Amino acid sequence: MDPDALARIGDALAAQPDRQRALELLLTEARRLTRAEAGTVYLREGDRLRFAAVQNDVLARRFGTDEARRRLAAEPLALVEPSVASYVALTRGVVNLPDVYEIPPERPYGFDRHFDAVHGYRTRSMLAMPLRDGRGEVFGAIQLINALDHAGTVVAFGRDSEELVAALLAQLARAV
Repeated sequence: MDPDALARIGDALAAQPDRQRALELLLTEARRLTRAEAGTVYLREGDRLRFAAVQNDVLARRFGTDEARRRLAAEPLALVEPSVASYVALTRGVVNLPDVYEIPPERPYGFDRHFDAVHGYRTRSMLAMPLRDGRGEVFGAIQLINALDHAGTVVAFGRDSEELVAALLAQLARAV
């Protein structure tokens, strides 16, 4: 990615006084850079992760943006649950899965298919990374879903996507 473009995104994040809008911008830019169909930003609040920003192009087309956001609103996740987002927030690790339905049973996290079943959606690839502040403290997680190739086919997130999101998150850390 062009360093000037990354700096412009960082400046836009830093200039945004509204934290909610900054998180929406972060998610929009992360999705754009990785060609992700959907994504979520979670914020840590005590022993839970709260959905702070949620975007899903498929559901927005199917139901309209407002209805999709209503459907995507969910109860906070307990950090002790074996979700990918909780794992990332607790361990500071990166999780990059080509297909969430094929997570090996020995992994310390899993994927709950309930959302997909209820909404007629299919989550395949996922990239999740911790959100850190300027001191390196984790305050949340970003989860990107279903990377798309140029033909619109869902593919795994590549190493380049990890690097782009890491660079974007470094800009966020500088801004918060």
